[in-house]
Amino acid sequence: MVIPALNEEGNIPRLEREVMEVAGRLPYDFEFLVVDNASTDRTGELVKDICRRDSRWKYIRFSRNFTGEMSMTAGYRFASGDAIIVLYSDLQDPPDVMPRLIEKWLEGYDIVYGVRTARPGDPAWRNLAVKAAYRLIRYFSDVPIPENAGDFRLVTRQVRDALLRCDERNRYLRGLIAWLGFRQIGVPYERRPRQTGVSKAPFWDLFYFVFNAISSFSLKPLRIFTFMGFGLLLASILACVFYLYLALHGTAPQGIPTVILLLVAAIGLNSLGVGILGEYVGRTYSEVKQRPLFLVSEAVNIQIPKE
Repeated sequence: MVIPALNEEGNIPRLEREVMEVAGRLPYDFEFLVVDNASTDRTGELVKDICRRDSRWKYIRFSRNFTGEMSMTAGYRFASGDAIIVLYSDLQDPPDVMPRLIEKWLEGYDIVYGVRTARPGDPAWRNLAVKAAYRLIRYFSDVPIPENAGDFRLVTRQVRDALLRCDERNRYLRGLIAWLGFRQIGVPYERRPRQTGVSKAPFWDLFYFVFNAISSFSLKPLRIFTFMGFGLLLASILACVFYLYLALHGTAPQGIPTVILLLVAAIGLNSLGVGILGEYVGRTYSEVKQRPLFLVSEAVNIQIPKE
């Protein structure tokens, strides 16, 4: 199990109880790898105490916050099981769904992802925004990304090995794992409301989430502006012909309000297009720098190979 954590000291004791209760009912050997994204509370202290009592629990801490995507990436890299399950430490994804994920794995599926059928505790407007975000991603993405599927999933070692061959810095793991292919299936479940602590993903992060997903797996935004630019050029040519016709017949309108409006629209469209292009160029720049995906400052019950 890979368990990303960031300032979850209030959930760690309950995490241990629930995870161990479920694992104890299953006839498999488990390891529990907690990836601490540089928490500033007692998360690390509590997990290290568990590691001292149970060698199956392992702990690594980042030197700083490298984002949740990198927490999962580190977990996939250092996990040693035949199958790997990602479970967030906030416990909104219930551990008792794990046996159903494992059951599908035993049926021959390589990727088994949880599909959220309900989000109790979230306001209706947020649920609508999330649903719209997923549909927007699916529309723009060149990869079929499952709707309402989060990071709560099981992957086989073969999938893990394939994933680790993808070394991009700007990553959207839900899309990246969907892009890998293999046999995939969803398992529906009801997400639980958070009981302790605060969400690490405020609402405005949804905008970054959407753009990151789209720009990671689609060139459609650039293509759209190519067609819009062509359409605007064609419209301007037709407008010039029309105004020339009116001028020749002495009926051209006085003033230039229409010209100003067209100019402002063109400048706005051009600025937006340049901004989107800049985002893609910036991503390329960050990729070619080839900096490490993350840095580990501490490890307990696990050997981190030197790179």
